[in-house]
This record gives sequence, structure tokens and C-alpha cells, in this order.
Amino acid sequence: MKNINIKYLKGLGIGLIASVLLGSCSLDEKYYSESTPDNFFTSPDNAYAVLSRPFTHWRWYVGNDRWYLQELTTDEMVAPRRGSDWYNSGEYYRLHYHTWSAEDRFIVNTYDGTTGGISRALEAKEDLSGVNYNSIGLTDVDKDDHIQQLESIIAYFYMKGLDYFGGMPIYESTEEPLKGRSTAEETFNHIETLLTNAIPKLKQKTQLVPATTHDGYISQAAAASLLAQLYFNANAYIGRDMFSECATICQDIIDGDYGAYDLADTWWEPQGFDNGLSPEIIWAVPSEYGKLQWDWYFKYFYHYNSFKYFDSETAGYNGFILTPSRKPTGAVYTEYKLGNTYEKFHNQDVRKKPYRYFGNKSYEGMFLVGSQVNPNNPTMVCEGQKEYKGQVINLVDMVARFSEVGSKYPSVSALPSTMEDGEENSGIRLVKSPQPNMTDIHLRYNPDCPVIRLAEIYYMLAECKMRAGDKAGAATLINKVRARNFVGGSDPNPVTSANLDEYRMLDEWMVEFVGEGQARRRTDLIRWGKFVTDSWWDHTPSNDPTRNIFPIPNTAIAANGLIEQNPGY
Repeated sequence: MKNINIKYLKGLGIGLIASVLLGSCSLDEKYYSESTPDNFFTSPDNAYAVLSRPFTHWRWYVGNDRWYLQELTTDEMVAPRRGSDWYNSGEYYRLHYHTWSAEDRFIVNTYDGTTGGISRALEAKEDLSGVNYNSIGLTDVDKDDHIQQLESIIAYFYMKGLDYFGGMPIYESTEEPLKGRSTAEETFNHIETLLTNAIPKLKQKTQLVPATTHDGYISQAAAASLLAQLYFNANAYIGRDMFSECATICQDIIDGDYGAYDLADTWWEPQGFDNGLSPEIIWAVPSEYGKLQWDWYFKYFYHYNSFKYFDSETAGYNGFILTPSRKPTGAVYTEYKLGNTYEKFHNQDVRKKPYRYFGNKSYEGMFLVGSQVNPNNPTMVCEGQKEYKGQVINLVDMVARFSEVGSKYPSVSALPSTMEDGEENSGIRLVKSPQPNMTDIHLRYNPDCPVIRLAEIYYMLAECKMRAGDKAGAATLINKVRARNFVGGSDPNPVTSANLDEYRMLDEWMVEFVGEGQARRRTDLIRWGKFVTDSWWDHTPSNDPTRNIFPIPNTAIAANGLIEQNPGY
């Protein structure tokens, strides 16, 4: 049977789709508008419209369910139940306890989003491959760059699929019939080939100054960073040690061989309102308030009335928190080497201050913590709606039903602390992306979402050096990033050859990239062999290596009988 050709649907409306899905007539292409493959591409705008489609999908993919799988399954972040809120049929429990199934929506959406990204990019590549770029005012260099960007984003989606699910069905054309899954090694090799072929033909960012806004497309450095990530996690993916290959690429990126980048001077520059201009950003999702804004997760951290603390319109859902560092009595958990997220930030770390906006894009601190009184206007307070209705919310680094002491529990020391025991004041909240006040509300959601930062390249190189026995070299790289988090660069607890071990390395990954999702906490724990073997708050390890990847959704298997389920599911 001839395969359905879905090309050129952009701009053709839904007539072709309906004729395919609802009828049993010929599958030959019919065009129901004046646009055809011959006349659609008449200007550079047409080419960029096709090129941008997979990137629009990528913009959605970067957040949402992928963030849940990377953060809420780990020791870093958690979404406990809060009375009647945030139970959701136990889906957040299953993430935390590693008891997910092939029908959990976060897993289903991620598999569908991964394969959807691949198919959109393949389609766009086929569309653009036949275009005469010179005839529409572009060059052959532009065409090479566009095609290789699409090859690179295909590699990106395949690498995410490899990370989440293991081996994936490999397609190189939208014309191919349904396939079964390739092995993890075959998938790895496909990603490697795509990236190594793409990198030489991609454009470089050529200057630090004057700064230019990142547009979300893939530069040569971004593709090289993806290849470095692939090698960095090769041992976890396919049992092959490729840290030396990763180190070479990282050093080349730092040396400027793939373009002009540099570490930011401050911790907040790569996250701030103008971070699109930061020389540290290698790849980011562009965002602008009121336009194509990247705003999906911010409200999930904040209390229902946090908009009063911010003096803005940012009401919250009171969901995600840092995994608690303290027991209900206030004592720090000492039984866990992982987790204790807020406590892992040194008290002199300027990021640990409560968030405060000063105006004109200036702010300090990265957390909502303590009494939620607006620091600029004490008449504006975040009051409780549930257990603490009418009272000023005091956010604590603990999870327990303190409101039930004296009624259900005789004392604080008797309080349990589990996923069942959250209240509306439970947990420290992350403000990784800054929030303005009403005066500057036009700045809200202007920060881009960093996907790859040069700091990540420094840390990957540091870990590679550490694994190779060069702890001093690793410490130097990490400390160069850490210094900006302390007044005058005076770090009271720098990394040294003596204190750098696997847990300190994981702590450094945590405090620098907390909440950034992308390819971080879960992947880091798996690379170090800790994801299914170590304990953290209210989490007992399964010691089941099949949990290092997620199940293939039942819906995907039903749609393609050639796909086999992962072991253990």
C-alpha cells in the first residue's frame, strides 16, 4: 500500500486531511487551495515558516511533562498532596515513588511529543530539500544551515527518546512504513551521525559584543553541545565510556571553536529579563510577554496569593516545591546524601535570599521563603486560603500538617512527613525566572528559557576531568562558575580536590541548574547510578534498573504492533 504523503499541509487547510481520514478513495495528492509545492516557496518568509514548525513544537516540548519527568521523579523537586489539592489520582505520587505505568499522561504525552517532533522535522526537511534557495533570495549556505538545523533537531528529539524510553523506531523519511524499535545503540549511532554531519554546515555565533538576541534556532555550538551531552551520558545509554570524547568537545566550545560565548558575570544574567542577550546562552526558547511567551510552569510554584507578594497578576497553583531539607521539628535531614535542596545552598550564596524585585529589571534572590509579606509594601500580604485562611503565609522548608497539632497529633515531634502531608505553606518555592511588579508588568515572561548554557559545558568538562582523575582541574572549572554566587567572589566553601566526590558533584549540578529541567536532574542521577539505588525524602529506592527508563505507552503499542514494551513493564 502506498504511504500517506502529508507534505504541504501548512497553508492548504484541512481538505487533504479529511479526504485521507474519512474516505477510501485514491491517496494521490490533491490540492484544495491555490498553494502547491511549485508556488508555495516564493520568498524567504515561506522557507522560515516551514523551518520554524518543528521549533514551535520544540518550544512546547521543552517544558510541561518533560519537566515533570526530569524533576518530580528526583530528589530535587516534589509536588506533595495539600489536603484536597494536588492528589490527581496519585499521579504525582507515582512519579515520586517510581511506580508510574504505561498509561500515565506525563509519559504518554512525552512519547507522543518526542515522535511528533521527529515527524514534523522530517516533513520540514523534505519540504525544504527541494527548494531552489537562490530563486527566493537566499543562498546555498542558508539552505545547508536550514537542513542541518532540522537534522540537529531530529537528533535532539531522538536523544530525548533515548533518554526517556531507550531505543526508538528510526525513520529517515515520512514515506517509510511503520517500523519497530531500533536498539539503544542503533539509536545512539543515528543521533551521533546526524550531529557530526550537521555541525560543520551550521552557522556560528560570531561575536560577543554587540550582543544579539537568541532566536531559538540551532547554532553550531548548540549542535556541538548536543553531541557532548550524548557522549556525556553514553555509559548510561549504551554502556560505553565516552567521557574523553565529551571533554574534547566541551573544551573546544569553551575555547570558541564553535562560536563566541562566555560565562556571565552574575548568577542572574542567564535567567534575567534580558537573558536573550547573555553571552552564556547557547540555546534558548525565546519569549516575549504578550506575544510568543514561554510561561507554562511559573504559576505551579507559587502560592494562590503570591501575586500580592510579587505585586503582580501572577496568581499561583501552589504545587511544586523544593524537596524539603528539614523534619517537622526543624532538624535537618542528615540520613540522606541526596536531596535537602534548599539546604545545599550555602547561607552566604546570594541566590538564597528571598526574592525581591527592585524595579527597572533589578532583583535579588531566587526563592519564596519565610513570611510572605511584600518586601516593598508591607500592606500587601500573601494570606492563606486553606489551613491558614486569613493568616500571613510562612513558607517553611518542611512538609507536615502543622495545623493539626493539638487536634490530630499531640505534638510537632509526632507529625509524619510524607507526600500525603503537605499544607499550603509547605516547601520553599523557586523563582528561577524573575517576576516584575505591576509597574513593570510588561516585562513579565520576557526572560527566555535557557536550554543550554555555557555553565553546563563547564560542568560537563569538570565531571569528565573528575572521572579522569583530575580533580584539581575539575574544581577550577566549577569554582569559576560558583564565584559569581558570592559577594566579591569570596566563596566560603569552594570545590577542592579533597571534597570533590560523586555526591559533591551532584550537589553542584543541583544548585546551579535547580528547576531547569531539560536534561538535568533525573539524567544526572542515572549517569551516577543513583536514580534507583539511593534514598531521599520519603523515597525508598527500588533497586530496579528497569526504572531508569519509562515504559512505552500502551497507546503507542496499540497503534503500531511492531513496537515492543520495555523490560519490567
